[in-house]
Formats: sequence, structure tokens, C-alpha cells
Amino acid sequence: MISAFSIILEDEILYCSKKKKYNAFEVVLFVNKLLTSLNPKKTWRLNKICLKNQKTTRERIIVEHVITKDNKNLFFCSIGNFNVGSEEAVKILNEFGKQVNLQYRNLTDLKYASKEASFEKIIKLITDYLRDKYTEPLEEEIIFEKNGNSTKNTILYTGISAQGLPIISRLYDKNLLKNLQKEKTDENVELFSSDLSAKLATISMNAQIRAKTKIKEIHISDVKNQESIKIIFFGNINGYSLDFVASGNFYKLRDIFKQLKAILMMDAVFLEDFSGDLKPFKHLKHHLDDIVKEFDA
Repeated sequence: MISAFSIILEDEILYCSKKKKYNAFEVVLFVNKLLTSLNPKKTWRLNKICLKNQKTTRERIIVEHVITKDNKNLFFCSIGNFNVGSEEAVKILNEFGKQVNLQYRNLTDLKYASKEASFEKIIKLITDYLRDKYTEPLEEEIIFEKNGNSTKNTILYTGISAQGLPIISRLYDKNLLKNLQKEKTDENVELFSSDLSAKLATISMNAQIRAKTKIKEIHISDVKNQESIKIIFFGNINGYSLDFVASGNFYKLRDIFKQLKAILMMDAVFLEDFSGDLKPFKHLKHHLDDIVKEFDA
């Protein structure tokens, strides 16, 4: 169930327990760039990334995202066929971080420590210990879907692209511009939406090229608001990419995303290959707004 572990500092993978999973962990690097650009104050934390390829079932990268004393992003990661609601998988990463911290008191020096000959041996001892401790609890764990009745479900952004080119991008939560200290003008909203669409396309394309897998979900928490869980869903409609960003209860948001995707798939515009002409897609702006108003509750 546990396939591999890794330690990532900013844009460098310091440790990876299995070479075959190295490229999968590279997805964390691309997501980190997205978080850094959208949330320069670093209050958002990466929690999970869901991947799926043609040969295997879904795999999840579970993440403990730490901001070091020198304000750098440090990720303790594990990949495996974890259930989205697995508490045992989260415990693994919490203990992973604690065990590494016991060995290396100053996490800011991990980059230098990783160059030492003993580093991989020490981390391997930790990961072997975690495998032995958590394999059985993971296998026996019973997962309950969290109801989240008191959680407000809000759609933040929806976008459609083809071959990495944004076709439609709709920003529904203009407060996201506050993170970048930008005014909520129409121009800034359009620029932000186009930029977000391009960044999401980059993540998706790199996952396919580098890791030979498709990215399905990204889960993000906010240290300033523990109830504000943001989910980025990635979908495919006859070769077109559908990006959907929302906050709230995962299970309800997943259902909303599936319904949105099912409705859009009935539109004849997606039956034709993308030619570069954006005019045939203009009507989707109003279509998306109507769908979002219906589901945003």
C-alpha cells in the first residue's frame, strides 16, 4: 500500500526511496510553484495529490507541508493507493517529519545534510520503520466519509483549455486577488484567470510528460482558516481539459464536479477537435455561470 517516500525542499527532491516514483514526486514541485504564485504569504499547505494512469488504479501523494525557519517550503511525502480520507496515511507523514527532525534538529540544514553519505541510510531506517508500523493499520483501516453539513461549499474558479491554451476561464472568488495585493478590476481578474489557467495546464501537462500519469485532484488547507479546504479537480472532456477549484467538503465538491463535467460533455462544441478559434466556445461563459449559480450552495 505504501509505494515510496520522499523529502522535498523548495524545488529539489532531497530523498526518494524508489527511483520509479521519482517523477511522480516531481508533481509536488510544479504544485509548489502554483501555491507560491497564488499565496505569497505562505498560509496555504499542500495536503494531497491524486494521480491516475492507465496501468494502475489511483495513487495518492500524502504530504506534510512545513515552512522552515528560513521561510522555505519543505515537504515530507508518501505515495501509495491511500484512500482520500485515510487518517493513518496522515499519521505516517506526521511521524516521518518528527523522526527526521529528531535526527536533524535544524530542518533548514537538510539540503546540506542530504549531501552526506549517511543521509540516505538514516532516512531509509526511518521509512522502513514506518512501513513496519503502519502497513497493517492501513490495511485494516475503515474509512468514513465526513458529512460536512456545516461546511459552506463555494466554487472559486472554473476553466476549460485545450493543448495548454486557455479557452474559457471564470474567476468566481475575486478575493483570491487579495493574496496578491491586487485590486478587483476587470483587467486584473482577466489576467489572474488566464494566468491560473496556464499554471494548471502546466501542472497537468508535466504530470503526463514527466510522470506518465494524469493528475486528478490537489488538496490544500489554509492555516488561517482550518475549515477552508481547497480542492482543485482536473477533468477531461474529449481531449479538452476542465479545471475546477472550490472550497468546502470534498465529497460534496466531487459530486458537483462530476455533475458539471456530465453537463458540459453534452455540449456539441466538444465533439470537434480544437482548431485555435475561440468563437465557438464563447457561449460557455454564460453556461458555466448558470451551472455555478445552481451548484454554489
